[in-house]
Amino acid sequence: MRYFLTLVEPLSNLRLPRDVSEVASRPVLPGLELRKAHRHEIHAALQMILGGGGDLAGEEQVVDFLRFAVYRGIDLNDTWVANDKGRVIWAILPVVSPGKTMLLFAPTHVPSDIKDTAARPLVEMIVSCFRGRAIDLAQVLIDPSERPALSVFADAGFERLAELVYLDREVRKSHDVTVPPGMSWRTYSAATHEQFTRAIADSYEQSLDCPRLNGIRQMEDVIAGHKAAGEFDPKLWFLLCNEQSEPLGVMLLNRSSRTDALELVYLGLARPARGRGLGDVMMRHALASAALIGSRRLTLAVDSDNKPALRLYHRHGLSKVCSRVALIRDLRN
Repeated sequence: MRYFLTLVEPLSNLRLPRDVSEVASRPVLPGLELRKAHRHEIHAALQMILGGGGDLAGEEQVVDFLRFAVYRGIDLNDTWVANDKGRVIWAILPVVSPGKTMLLFAPTHVPSDIKDTAARPLVEMIVSCFRGRAIDLAQVLIDPSERPALSVFADAGFERLAELVYLDREVRKSHDVTVPPGMSWRTYSAATHEQFTRAIADSYEQSLDCPRLNGIRQMEDVIAGHKAAGEFDPKLWFLLCNEQSEPLGVMLLNRSSRTDALELVYLGLARPARGRGLGDVMMRHALASAALIGSRRLTLAVDSDNKPALRLYHRHGLSKVCSRVALIRDLRN
């Protein structure tokens, strides 16, 4: 998957620019304020953000997220709210990530009476505050069934990138296979950084995986984003090379923080290497790598329109967990 975030590990320990926190309250309607959350409002905001289908998240879910936030160094004081006469009616937690991106955590359910008066204006306020702050792209993931939420972000200038399908499978003992004659694996290091950069760029040619991302990000930002998706270990980033040591494909694996899963962050083949069964070679190596380090699950996300990739993953036992619509807005425009 070449999309720059995942549902499993989208967060970073970067903080929002200091001056953003100084933005004053903005009255929209009588009694309605759009602003940074006060400390006593954060719990209610998280219940709303983490809930689903109009229901608030339970206490256990909030406490688990609080632990995760502490682990990842996320400042919950960066939460924004729409407050109506002292009551939180909508909320967003923007999280800045490596690679000049920002992920917006927002409620998936939007009551019709606040869609245009509170939800969309809050999104627009946050986008306005971050424009020109060395953040290129804002992004959000929405349940496909939540049409009002999709509409809120579309009306705020976000464009649909793709529907992402999240897959996983249990990992038992997995025996790696010998690579085809003349081929070999290389792992990531400062010496191979340029090869990885070139291999990722080459794999984008006529790719069916989020093709709208082509050309809108610098490769160094792409790599920074991939490193931040979980726990980066250079020994789990692989190039499949031919006998001339030229990359044919690239596979990036990261451990998932606080879980027993290994995430397939990205897998791609250069156009001339496609259709030769090398995707299967790489998937077997991914499963063998997961077994070797003791991971009990392999997870990934893929563009729903990328049918060849879906067939590859299904062949190797991965099944659908959920799906989300990814929307992006370029803050440079």
